[in-house]
Amino acid sequence: MGTAPLHTPIRIGKLDIGGRLFKSATHETRATEDGAVTDELLDFYRPMVEAGTPLIVTGNMFVSWQGKSAYRQAGIHSDQMLPGLKEWADLAHSGGSKLFAQLNHGGRQMVRPAPGVPEAISASARREKAQGTMPRPLRLDEFPALIESFAAAAARAQNAGMDGVQIQMSHGYMLSQFLSPESNRRTDAYGGNARSRMQLPLEIYRAVRQRVGPDFAVIIKLNGTDTIPIGGVRLDDQIELALRLQDEGLDGVEVTRGHFASFPSTTSGHFRGYVTAQLTKGAMQEASMLRRLTFRALAPVIEFGLERAFPYREGYNLPQAQEFTKALDIPVITVGGFQTPAAMAQAIRSGATDAVASARGLIANPYLYRDLDKPRTEVPACTYCNKCIGVAGGLPIACYDQTVGSPLARTL
Repeated sequence: MGTAPLHTPIRIGKLDIGGRLFKSATHETRATEDGAVTDELLDFYRPMVEAGTPLIVTGNMFVSWQGKSAYRQAGIHSDQMLPGLKEWADLAHSGGSKLFAQLNHGGRQMVRPAPGVPEAISASARREKAQGTMPRPLRLDEFPALIESFAAAAARAQNAGMDGVQIQMSHGYMLSQFLSPESNRRTDAYGGNARSRMQLPLEIYRAVRQRVGPDFAVIIKLNGTDTIPIGGVRLDDQIELALRLQDEGLDGVEVTRGHFASFPSTTSGHFRGYVTAQLTKGAMQEASMLRRLTFRALAPVIEFGLERAFPYREGYNLPQAQEFTKALDIPVITVGGFQTPAAMAQAIRSGATDAVASARGLIANPYLYRDLDKPRTEVPACTYCNKCIGVAGGLPIACYDQTVGSPLARTL
């Protein structure tokens, strides 16, 4: 049995992909401050390409300057980005990997707006609970420009030679904010019930598909659960959205979970020092003094609670993913703690998902795909200490656990 399912080709739209272990999107914090590709960014991906990773999804790329949500985040908002994007695509193709650009708008999910942007925007004026940002509601006359920014970004990915795009509809970013009743309190055509909350994601997909044509791969990343006790999305509604998009030509769905507001439920594992790292090395360095002092004081309690609420396990999104797989005809990809070949292969073999994606596993060992059939004692393995996530938005993404010995490891 072994790892055969991970080496089995899969078709996403018109695109043939040589295996079923993909790199999931992560913060990179390696672009220039205006979003341009750097050698440092390419060096992060180079070993994954050398390992023959079948499909690589970029970190979340901002589709407009207004949608930029993190320090040194890569951008796909301007034609000036095209030379670097082409270099990125060429690198991926040099090792046989396919490359998808993840298209994103941060909405309210940012510590502070990008320079020159007066305020964050969202579905409604609902404060983001983790980072404290208070947005204003998106006006109806602003919807066309937002939709166009996604379509133009997708066209740039296509023109740069990338193989597809992933529209980010999860993790509490702008489109996730429209889908969630917690953050969407609108009473117009874009809010009020589940179907209305789907309207903006549907319009953005349609604009993207119209711009890139029927043969270019377009997938989405979608929460199976927001992990918000009151006011999060319902799994049935998320599946309905995926079905509606499938009917309109969507090529695949990656299933994930969580918001920053339910942080850090997007991940699992060990959290000792996580909050402190966010405040001193990561994105929360830019938060208000009061918020930083409050979180610093509460850090031991928060970390203790997180350790017990989100313990490490592989495939923690499979229960939701298998419901998508039952309902959809297009491929379902599942992310969530995967790193061992046995767990990844079993997830596919069981029929719960068509492919698996890894983020932290590939940060710890970017040669993971090449190493699938090696004895586990001979390859680096992620310890799920979450140090890489803790410093995101401040320091470059890398494995910061010296016990792992990753080629990208460094000390804090």
